Amino acid sequence: MAYNNTKVYLEQGGAALVIESGGVLDIKTGGIVKTNGSQGAALTAQSTTITHTAPGTPDYAIQNLTQTTPFGFVTADEGNTVLAVIANLQARLAEVEARLEALGLVAAN
Repeated sequence: MAYNNTKVYLEQGGAALVIESGGVLDIKTGGIVKTNGSQGAALTAQSTTITHTAPGTPDYAIQNLTQTTPFGFVTADEGNTVLAVIANLQARLAEVEARLEALGLVAAN
């Protein structure tokens, strides 16, 4: 329960910092968040982002890989669609990692 209509306060007894709806926790540049005195470990280093040829027509209905040597996708568009999805996931995860590092929630690589 907030005291005197404040949105950020210490719980009675000081056991917890409470942020009510509309309240803000503003971590300034260089500030970090710690749990039990430690900042979260750095995430695994990113691999090099893959490059790929864009599919002529994205084909998300991936069939079983062919069983001839070498193994592969049934169509080039299937393979290129998979590569496009992987590249998108790499980009999006890199954005999440950058934001976690910027907030001080994990250490930078």
